[in-house]
Amino acid sequence: MHYFEMLSRLGEGSAHPGGFAATIEQFNKYKPSADGTILEIGCGTGRTACYLAEQGYRIVAVDIHPDILDKAKKRASAMGLEVDFQLADAHALPFPDETFDAVLVESVTNFTQAQQSLSEYYRVLKPGGVFYDREMFVRHSAPAEIVTELKSFFPMPSIMSRDEWSAILTERGFTLVEFLEVSGLGDDKLGQQYEHPDDHQIIDEGSFLDFKLMECASRSSNIIIENKEYLEYGIIRAFKAKE
Repeated sequence: MHYFEMLSRLGEGSAHPGGFAATIEQFNKYKPSADGTILEIGCGTGRTACYLAEQGYRIVAVDIHPDILDKAKKRASAMGLEVDFQLADAHALPFPDETFDAVLVESVTNFTQAQQSLSEYYRVLKPGGVFYDREMFVRHSAPAEIVTELKSFFPMPSIMSRDEWSAILTERGFTLVEFLEVSGLGDDKLGQQYEHPDDHQIIDEGSFLDFKLMECASRSSNIIIENKEYLEYGIIRAFKAKE
């Protein structure tokens, strides 16, 4: 079973490293401007977008998977929130240049052709705008066969080190590239995935009886645990220079 099909059927709202606890912590520490509009790339079932809308932010949230986006819209409706959810591809965003004050990503860019998607993020950011991306990074010590296994399962065109991220962001035009809250994937961090139960998670009927689905869900956790010594995660913050 494909990784994204598993996420869709389980209605997973915070599959990124650190889970929803890490999302809350990020926005407690690094608050975007309340006056601007945020674009979330790869919003999934809309948990982060709805959380930000609850905090009073104006947010546009996009995803490439229609079935997942449908669950995001149902979440917002159940919570009584208005979020502008749109079907869109990170490689070709349907927005004019310099539209958004912030671009937010949570473990999505690794699943894209990063040179293309990062160029799009930069294009739609206003001058002075900020880019946040919570991602998993590979350590330089990671054996090639481990990287290949991870790329095959998730699936990711590439898993970059922090040095590689810094280089590609600079090439795309971003400035002041920083890596915040970087840590290994220890047991304490992996345990964060289970904090903050999702009251609006929509799980497809019969999912827990589907052996292939549950096998995929189990493997998605185990492959990280088995290779945690080669992985770390954190928040990338970068800016588009003011004119």
